[in-house]
Amino acid sequence: MIYIFTGNGKGKTTAAIGTAIRALGNGEKVLFIQFMKDETITSETKILRKLENITLKSFGRKGFYLPKDMLEKNPDLVKYGVKPLEEIDKKLAYEGLEFVRENIENSDLIVLDEVCIAIYFRLLKVEDVIDLLKKFPHKDFIITGRNCPQELLDIADLITEMKEVKHPYQKGIKAKKGLDY
Repeated sequence: MIYIFTGNGKGKTTAAIGTAIRALGNGEKVLFIQFMKDETITSETKILRKLENITLKSFGRKGFYLPKDMLEKNPDLVKYGVKPLEEIDKKLAYEGLEFVRENIENSDLIVLDEVCIAIYFRLLKVEDVIDLLKKFPHKDFIITGRNCPQELLDIADLITEMKEVKHPYQKGIKAKKGLDY
């Protein structure tokens, strides 16, 4: 099965974590790979690291990054510490994909967290992700991230789109630890 959690709303990674916990509760082994995220311990990864039968690995640099052309169109983001993507980001994304290939046989559920945005930012080719999915049709996958490419949507078994209706950021309210991260 291929599940996709996409959209501009909050909750994509949270939904993936919930499904991963369900799989763990069923005695399955989970490989949880985060693209474009560093090894920073967030509240949700802190608890996942305490559980058995889950391998959690992040492939990204610390901080927030966007393609240079997006930063040029939104220069205010630089004030908030957003930096341009670099070649190292592509290297890290492909290291993540390779880590999945090397560890997939020992897993029942494979989570590719933020892989859609890694594809959207051209850090990964959609064909490489699809090749991985097709090579292991007996495995279950969860794919998350905004801007999911149509090619992935076309092969998915379940698609949930998170839609932002209202968000505290719109009022200038910062993310709250324990609730948002």
